[in-house]
Amino acid sequence: MASGQVNGFLLQAGSVGHVSVAAPPPAERPRQLPLAVRGFTGRARQLAALDALLADEGGPVVATVDGTAGVGKTALAVQWAHRAQHRFPDGTLYVDLGGCGPDEPIAPGDALGGFLAALGLPPERVPAGLGARAALYRSVLAGRRVLVVLDDAGSAEQVRPLLPGGAGCAVVVTSRATLTGLAVDAGATRIALDLPGPQEAAALVRAVLGPRADAEPDAVAGLVRGCARLPLALRVAASRAAARPHSTIADLVAELGSERGRWEALSVPADERTAVRSVFDWSYRRLTDEQARLFRRLGLHPGPEFGSHVAAAVADRGLAETRRLLDALADGNLVEPVAADRYRLHDLLRAYAADRAERDETRADRDHARIAALGWYAHHARTAYRAVAPELAEWHAAAGLNTSAHPEIAFPDPVRAWDWADREHVNAVAAARDCARHDLHRFVVLLANAAVVPLGQRGLKDDALEVCRLGLAAARRMGNRLAEHHMLLCLGHGYRLARRLPEAIGVLRTALALTEDRRMRSGVLADLGWMCVDAGWHAQAREHLASALPLSRELPDGGHLESFVEYNLGGAHLGLGEAARARGHLERCLALLRAAGRHDREAYALHRLAQVHQALGEHGEAIALCERALACEHPRFDPREHAVTLDTLAISLRHSGDSARAIACWREALTVFDQFADDRGGGVRDRLRAAVSG
Repeated sequence: MASGQVNGFLLQAGSVGHVSVAAPPPAERPRQLPLAVRGFTGRARQLAALDALLADEGGPVVATVDGTAGVGKTALAVQWAHRAQHRFPDGTLYVDLGGCGPDEPIAPGDALGGFLAALGLPPERVPAGLGARAALYRSVLAGRRVLVVLDDAGSAEQVRPLLPGGAGCAVVVTSRATLTGLAVDAGATRIALDLPGPQEAAALVRAVLGPRADAEPDAVAGLVRGCARLPLALRVAASRAAARPHSTIADLVAELGSERGRWEALSVPADERTAVRSVFDWSYRRLTDEQARLFRRLGLHPGPEFGSHVAAAVADRGLAETRRLLDALADGNLVEPVAADRYRLHDLLRAYAADRAERDETRADRDHARIAALGWYAHHARTAYRAVAPELAEWHAAAGLNTSAHPEIAFPDPVRAWDWADREHVNAVAAARDCARHDLHRFVVLLANAAVVPLGQRGLKDDALEVCRLGLAAARRMGNRLAEHHMLLCLGHGYRLARRLPEAIGVLRTALALTEDRRMRSGVLADLGWMCVDAGWHAQAREHLASALPLSRELPDGGHLESFVEYNLGGAHLGLGEAARARGHLERCLALLRAAGRHDREAYALHRLAQVHQALGEHGEAIALCERALACEHPRFDPREHAVTLDTLAISLRHSGDSARAIACWREALTVFDQFADDRGGGVRDRLRAAVSG
């Protein structure tokens, strides 16, 4: 209550005669905002969110703007405050609290002293204690409309005494911390400031450089990438370019690409406060030893995004402790949560963290952390692959590729394993490259073996082929002939997924020439037959598969390879117009799969059997088989096979008079083929066009 506030102040002041219940009128209306950033662009959504807060008439409005160092929190708050201060006729207060600056943070009592002076109170009227100053501050602001900007707050405790007590005032707080406590006890609305999008970031560069930016659009895009879209970095880099009119923007981009030149390019001489590295340093120095250790080791992680399990491996700490440390880093906006148990560092923070690791960790510790991360991915690539295709992973142990990792993720079924591989495909490519650079050949082979199919299924053909080539080179450097053999098969699959079938077949022929082992030859012959069927070379396919079939029956693999050969023999005979023989092979394939309990593989055989019935004009049976195939396949595992099945179904549906459903199937199939730039989409498009036109 107001009287309670007055009594509290009286007791602390110890002088009744100099205290008035009514706040003294201010001598002037302060307008303390610093200069707004020239050329401010973007952030329309956040500005609108701040505008919307002023519609609340129920009490003082408090908003927190948080984000990583250099993301533009101060620029946003000051820009909005300049736009909104006309709605606050009694003044605008501003203080830089120095929560993450190079100096000691401003004490709340000192900030209050400055505010009270700005509001017209002479020094002798300002009490000494923090509580007394805060009470007087609230009294002075009671009934007035004042906008308060608290910049660079270090904590909620630093902010609380500076909050007005009544309606009519608004407070905007910027901080690198999330200040969750203010949401709890002051009802603060959080505005999280993320990195701007590429177009908004480019607009910031154009605002600084003007026509020069329009003359070098590719260099501007490179500058945006080199600065990781971080506004402070963009403004510093663009300002450096503006100060060098005889150099090109491309010259500056080249500097950013250099480890040595990056931080110099992102600094202004003799101005520490605008240097990107210095701004990061201020946040880093406020971390505990354990938080700092995890942060810098995350700079050694191969990709920008990661989960807590691999972070624990890098930190060499338990999972629960690592999650607490990640929460602390996220609260300080040094890592960004992007999903449940998933985090990210933007590129400049990653580079800074890696640089801190170089400076603050011994080489042995850096190597240990790096190998822990890369080994974690290699191990889970192996175990995920084994969960999806156990019969195809048996060679790992024979090739001496056993691994371990802690903490470990379990894959109880193929769906969980596939989810992991799909989620980690970017890190798998980055890890394979990093392993190759550091001569971790075993890890490269395992990553390539597991990553090629998820990458190919996503349409990332170049990445799939790159990791396969890295795996093949690693196997050869190890002198491991078994690994080399399987990496050639892997590269063949990469070419197949890229629809470069002649090259796929050429690689497999190389693999066949390198081995006399009957078991290994049977696998290569089976793959050669498969890819020849895919290429439409049905006579060659039949020849390879006929050679593979007796060898496949000798293998103790539960009929896995034999069923695969029977499946492809069905395709070869179908392509040669021998439908009856094709049906016999496919029925034997289905029997083998069912005997082995491999119901997840039945969709392929059911679909091909549907094609046989379709070729015989038995469209009702073809429709039923396609529907069974679609019911038992998982479209995420092989979206293009799903699309091919839809195409087959649509053909028989149209022949049966159900054009509406056929059109729907073709449209769905075409979406998949277009997504992967698959040449089979051309035929689907022609059939769809004919069906629609009538």
